[in-house]
Amino acid sequence: MTMAFKAFSKQLFGARYESAGKSLLASGILFFAIRIAEMKLQIAPFILYLTSAAFTGCIVWQTLRSSRCVEILQGMLMLPFANRPFVFSYTLVIGGYVLITKTMLAWALLFAAGSWRGYEIVLALICGCCACFVSTAAYLLYRQKSYVPLVLGIICILAAALAFHQSIAITMILTAGCIASVIYLFFANAYGFCHAGTKKTKARYRNRKGSIFAYLMRYLMANKNYLINTVGLCIVACFLPFLLGEFENLNVLPFGFAILCLNTSICTLLSCDADLEQSVKTMPGQAIRFYGRYCLFIACINFTLSCLYQVVWLVHNENISAANIWASILFAVQSAILSVILEWKYPVRDWKTESDLWHHPRKYIVPLVMLPLAALVGIWPIVIWLWSAVFMVECFALPRLMRRLSHE
Repeated sequence: MTMAFKAFSKQLFGARYESAGKSLLASGILFFAIRIAEMKLQIAPFILYLTSAAFTGCIVWQTLRSSRCVEILQGMLMLPFANRPFVFSYTLVIGGYVLITKTMLAWALLFAAGSWRGYEIVLALICGCCACFVSTAAYLLYRQKSYVPLVLGIICILAAALAFHQSIAITMILTAGCIASVIYLFFANAYGFCHAGTKKTKARYRNRKGSIFAYLMRYLMANKNYLINTVGLCIVACFLPFLLGEFENLNVLPFGFAILCLNTSICTLLSCDADLEQSVKTMPGQAIRFYGRYCLFIACINFTLSCLYQVVWLVHNENISAANIWASILFAVQSAILSVILEWKYPVRDWKTESDLWHHPRKYIVPLVMLPLAALVGIWPIVIWLWSAVFMVECFALPRLMRRLSHE
């Protein structure tokens, strides 16, 4: 078990566990920055425990599905191994990786912003650890197509969590789920973690007619994680009109357009697939042919989300002007252009799993650029028409810019 644990750890954390050190440093900086700023929030302990469990469980599931983990697992399964130590080593490493590199940042934010007792912090840590085992067992049930116990377990946990808002109740529920998951993992088969690699999936959806837009659409359909992220943004688009309140002399509708630009997985297709990036950059004329259609692809998805957001806004507020509709088009296309330029010039390199890629700080650059524009549009509507003039000039200059970038 020790050898397998070390092998998995060095693959995910790095040879010297540098990923863990960077995450702990970032979490410490975030914690003390919020403490010094004296930012306080009233958070119920029940919400802390539920957030720790749900966030950790989702990221563990996402990490288990990542192509990087599949490659590591396939290589390890080619060697002789003892089944039970192998399963628990893999589970512990994946859980520890998610807790240290992902959940630790969320804990730093929650612990710094709230006022907690010592036992509440301990219970939050226990909930996060329990979620690692529960999510891993649920993933194996899903892989083995044992949907009945999986669905029943999820329904029981959600029903109990929603029915009992006491801290001790949610902790006991997760602890019981953790014990059941450990028992299940005790008899689980290590080959249950492994599934078909991404190369076969990509070959199945290879584009033979030369349509880049069709290739991107098939690539999106072949990778379910991208669809899940887009569906999640659709849900956000439906709730945003209810979350964004009304302010005097400020149109808050454009803020939703800026928030819906945060579609990380769609905007990192080339960073996720180094072979595709190399092929595109080595072929002549792809600065316009591929990246132009890639930009249109992202813009279509962004505009679809904006349309859904505006429909719900219209039902809720009954007030959308033609200028706001035009603003949604500007936000969709402008964010797509910026995302494509970032993918062309600054692709994300040093990532271990797709979860690392999708949670990379670079994903916040485009929304952070769009939010000030949304504020300006909300305060002064004339900014829309000034931006339109600049946008027209940008569209004419963009092909020349892309050709220049392709020669650098």
